[in-house]
This record gives sequence, structure tokens and C-alpha cells, in this order.
Amino acid sequence: MLLVETRKTPRAPQQRRLAVAVMTNQYPEIMQEFIDFINKQSGVFVDCLYAFSQNKVRMERQVARVLRRSGLKIDGNGTPVMMHSSYEDPNAPEVVHIRIGKADEYINDNSPNGYNEQQVIFSLLVFIYTYWEDEIRPKLADAAKVDIKAINCEIMGDLRCIRNCILHTKGVFVSEWFRKLTKLKEHFTENASIVITSDLMHYILSQIKSQTAYMTLESLGVLRD
Repeated sequence: MLLVETRKTPRAPQQRRLAVAVMTNQYPEIMQEFIDFINKQSGVFVDCLYAFSQNKVRMERQVARVLRRSGLKIDGNGTPVMMHSSYEDPNAPEVVHIRIGKADEYINDNSPNGYNEQQVIFSLLVFIYTYWEDEIRPKLADAAKVDIKAINCEIMGDLRCIRNCILHTKGVFVSEWFRKLTKLKEHFTENASIVITSDLMHYILSQIKSQTAYMTLESLGVLRD
């Protein structure tokens, strides 16, 4: 049983109440499923950052050894130091090379705000929004016995804007989507490339958990005016 609260005066999206009480535990269970999912993605993100930092340190040390041993300077003779990422089967002596490129490019890719970090952040945000929109939001609507449009979360609306720019405008925050931001607008620039630092990513993940927890408490009638 769900008691739906109705009001004659409009309220801000964050303040809308789906229900005063939920007599089944489906709604909070679905929210907990989503929060657990976000915690897993947060762990993946932290692990990736650590791996990138280790890649950067190892290559910087390797470059230093190569330069000392050979006595060559990249700026002096124009010869780039090359790196090799490889996988070696302990049962076979052959080495299978999976990536060959310039050492400085490898270091830049693995640096904070570098290509690798940005790709992981973009991928996670698109994945999180898709999971919310296609899996969690319909379940919440069914549990609350309301239309899916009544299930609103401001931070997820902002993720929709970011996701659309990542996929459809080559990562540029065009005006069409920038003006629809509500919680994260101060962190981006209109008509500029999207850059999400690790600190901002942690903030976004914490906001997702905070707002979904708030929605759960609202549905249980814990929060009242």
C-alpha cells in the first residue's frame, strides 16, 4: 500500500514527496541495490586511479634509466624513448606486445586528468546513468505505483546531460544540455570540453548516494515538513 501525498502549490523537484508511507519494503530495497551498485563503481574508479599512477611512476623510472644508460636526450637528437606494454606467459618465453608508443605520451595518458582517467570517468558516468534509467527508475515507479516521470533525482538529471554530451557532441558541453544542469553547473563551462577531475568524480558519486538515500527516507515518511 502506498499513500501518495498531493499538494496544490508547486514544489521544487528536490522537495517533491512521492509518498508519506510505503507499506512494502520494495522501494528501499531497490534504492539499496542502486547504492550498492554505486559503491562498486566507486571502488572500480579508485582501483583504476591507483593503476594509472603506478603505470606513470614505472614509466618515468624506465625513461630515466634509458636516458642514463644511453646518454641520449630526446630534445637533443629528436629520438623518442619508446615504451612497450606486454603480457608474458610464464610457460612460454615469447613476449606478446599489446601497445607500442612514445614514453611521454604514455606518461601523459596515465597522469591525473589524462586520457585514461577521463575515459574511465566518462565510461562510468554513462554506465551509471544507463543503469539508473533502464533498470532502477522503472523498478522504483512500479514499486511506488506511479508513472516513471514521477521518479526524479536532480543529480541523475545532470548525469543525463553529461552523458548526452559525451556520446553525441564529442565531449563538448553544448548550450542545449549545459542550461539544463541543476546541481553541477558551477563545475563546467558552456561550449567547452568536459573535464572531470577525480575530486569532482568523487563528489558526483557522493551526491548520487546522498540524493537517492534522501529519496528513500522520503518514501518511508521519515522526512516531513
